[in-house]
Amino acid sequence: MEDREEALINEISRIREEIKSLKVRKAEVVDDIRGLKAERRELIERIKGLRERLKSVREKLNELKEERNELINQRKETVKKIREIKSQLFPKREFLNNSGKKVNNISVARIKSRIDRLEWRIITESLPLEEENTIIKEISRLEALLEKALEARKLKKEYSELRAELKSQIIILNDLNSKISSLSQTINNLRNEIGGLKEGINGIQNEIEERNKAVQERANELLQINESLDKLYAKYRGLQEELKDLRIGRKKAVEAKIISGKKQVALKKLEKGERLTFEDLQALYGELSSENEE
Repeated sequence: MEDREEALINEISRIREEIKSLKVRKAEVVDDIRGLKAERRELIERIKGLRERLKSVREKLNELKEERNELINQRKETVKKIREIKSQLFPKREFLNNSGKKVNNISVARIKSRIDRLEWRIITESLPLEEENTIIKEISRLEALLEKALEARKLKKEYSELRAELKSQIIILNDLNSKISSLSQTINNLRNEIGGLKEGINGIQNEIEERNKAVQERANELLQINESLDKLYAKYRGLQEELKDLRIGRKKAVEAKIISGKKQVALKKLEKGERLTFEDLQALYGELSSENEE
């Protein structure tokens, strides 16, 4: 019985230590879960910020792309205008460089004055027919020359206006090209930022998934610890009950042995006719009472 009691005490002590160790581990696991959840909350806040920034950058990117498309359309229209101006400009330049050179430096006022004087002679003077015909031919030649000079002047004016318009459209085109180039650079920067934001979001998402996995692993371990503790508590209570019953049984056995010894002493006194003490009577009475009860 003593061996069994010692074995029970040792087993109870071992289970108590195991329970203590599991409680320590349980506290560590709970702290781990708490820490992992805190890290996950922080990561979730960070990913929210990155997603908001990503949304903002995408909206800005779309705005800039629309703006660039409008500028590209304006550039197309400007290029079209430049081509139209050049198509009008080249023939006029060819004329001014060739036929126009002959009349370009002729004074229109002088031609008109010369025609007026010749016409005045025909009107006021009595000229021989041959001379009059010569003057009429000269007037016709001068009028033709005047027409060419006026046409050249008109073309020169139109040419100058077209050149001015061409320069203006080229300035507009250069400005549009500059704006488009600047917008394209900004758009590329935003696209690079979007790529970086996506990469950052994916990285944080992976970290969140790792935290989720770690939390689940700790939760599973915590469940196993609780199950183990429940089993150990049940076993601990069972062993405590068994130890209690063993000690009660041993105590009863000791008490029974003591009572039996006292009875034997009382019986011997009774056989010898010796005077019995109250304790002796009590021992015998207890035995008789036990027999009667049986």
